[in-house]
Amino acid sequence: MWKRRIACGVLGVGLLAGGTLAGDNTLSIYGSQFIKIGDPGNRDTMAGEVPMYPDVHIGGVDHEFWLASTEVTVGQHFEFVQAYYPIYVKNTGHTLASSEFVGYDIIAAPDEIIIRPSADPGESTQMSWEYAARYINWLHNGKVNEEWAFETGVYDTSTFFQDDDGVWHHQAVRNPDARFFLPTWDEWTKAGYWDPQKNNGKGGYWRYQNSSDTEPVPGLPSEGGERNAGDSPPFPLVVGSYPNVKSPWGMLDMAGGQSELTESAITPDRLNTRIFGGTPYGYDYYGDFDSRDIIAYGNTGSATSLSVGLRLGAASGTHPADLNEDGWVNFFDVSLFIRWFIDHNERADFHLDGVFDADDVRVFLGFVAAQ
Repeated sequence: MWKRRIACGVLGVGLLAGGTLAGDNTLSIYGSQFIKIGDPGNRDTMAGEVPMYPDVHIGGVDHEFWLASTEVTVGQHFEFVQAYYPIYVKNTGHTLASSEFVGYDIIAAPDEIIIRPSADPGESTQMSWEYAARYINWLHNGKVNEEWAFETGVYDTSTFFQDDDGVWHHQAVRNPDARFFLPTWDEWTKAGYWDPQKNNGKGGYWRYQNSSDTEPVPGLPSEGGERNAGDSPPFPLVVGSYPNVKSPWGMLDMAGGQSELTESAITPDRLNTRIFGGTPYGYDYYGDFDSRDIIAYGNTGSATSLSVGLRLGAASGTHPADLNEDGWVNFFDVSLFIRWFIDHNERADFHLDGVFDADDVRVFLGFVAAQ
C-alpha cells in the first residue's frame, strides 16, 4: 500500500517532494486524491442485484488497487495538452487540435493553448480512449516531456491502428507494471457499487453509486441535488461539489459530471470499442426505469473518436519515489536511487527498459516533484 506520510520538503536537487497521505487509505499525487479499493476476491453481481441485466456478472476483482476519488479535471488535462501539443502537430499534421485530444473546454492552436473562458479548470474534462492512454503513459513516466513518455509505458500506442482487413489492434489491457491506468469495467463497478459491509457484513452491491438503491437526484447541492447534472449553466459544477454523496469506498461524482472511460473492450474481437460508465452533466433525467446510472448499465464507444471523462486508477504499493519505504520522500530516497543507478540495480530502472540512462533519472525526479 502507499505509505502513510510523504514529506513535502525542499531537496538538494531543488524539487519539492510529492504526494501527501491523509491516512492509510488515501493518497494525493499529481493533483488527485486516490482511495484504496480493498476486499480483494469479492464476488461478481448476482441476478437479484442487477434486475435490469440478470445475465451480467461483473464487479469481482481479485486484487487491491487505488482509484481517484474524482474525475480528471480540465486543469489537469490542460497541462497534458500543453506538453503533448508539439508531438500532436508533428504526428497528425494538424495545428488545430481535435476534440479527441483536447475535449470541449480546451483550445490548442499555433497561437494559443487556452482553457475556454466559459469553463472552470476544476470541472471534469473529456478526451478519447486513445488520448487517455497517452495521458496515463505520461503520468506513468513521471511527466517527462519527450515523445516516448506519451507513447509507451502502460499502453503501447503503436497498437492503435486498423489493418488492411479492417481489424483494430488496440492493446487490450494495461501492462502489468503500470503505475497508473484506466480502471477495468469490473474495477469501476466495484468502486462504485460494492459494499463489503452490506448484508450484515457478507457484502453486496447497491443499485446506484451513492451507496443506495435509490437513484441520485440531479440538480444543485443547495436544492437537494445529488448528481452533478442539470441545465447548463451552471452545470457542470466543479468536481467534488457533492461531498456527502459517495460510493461505499468514498468515490465522488460517479454519477453526473462526465461519463467515464474504462479500460475494458466490449468483446476481445472489438478492441476499438470500449465501455464507459456513469452519466454526463447533460443527463438530468430522473426516475427512468432504465437509468444510465443503474448498476451494469454500460455504454460503449469508439476508442478513436469518442471523447468522455476519465477517472485514474493507480497500482497498490508504496509511493514511486519512496524507495526506502519509510513513508517519506526526501534526500535518503534520492541517495538510494543514485546508489542503485550506479550499481545498475534493476530497481533504478524507472524507464523499465533494461537500460540505465538519463531517462531513468528524469522519470524518478518526475515522481519526486509530483504535486
